[in-house]
Amino acid sequence: MITQLHTLKQKAHTLNTEIYALYLSYRDNRVKWYVRTLVAFAIGYAISPIDLVPDLVAVFGFLDDVVVVALGFHFSYHLLSKNIVGQAKLQAFEELNGASASMAAAAYRIIGYAWILALAIVLVLLYKFTTLSLF
Repeated sequence: MITQLHTLKQKAHTLNTEIYALYLSYRDNRVKWYVRTLVAFAIGYAISPIDLVPDLVAVFGFLDDVVVVALGFHFSYHLLSKNIVGQAKLQAFEELNGASASMAAAAYRIIGYAWILALAIVLVLLYKFTTLSLF
């Protein structure tokens, strides 16, 4: 069970690195305009609330998202030059591995600040409601 979880974490990290490498490749000036358009369409379709098949349809609603995004990324990788993709993968690996500890610390700080802000809002609202005179 633990080895399966570790394998799943490694695959998720690899996928994260691949997507970030695709983004870095997208930003390279040597990439042709139609490849950039394809990557932007795939990412935009993944983020967009507008779908070809609504997500309320049982299986096909999410399946179209997966197929369109996967095909967009697949064709983008095949249209990019191997040199650009190799450089982007190396840069993505270095940036994501070097920044993982600082990113985790930043995430914990953000979560802590969010809780402090929520507590402050609740305290202000309690003070307003207790001092509010209705008559």
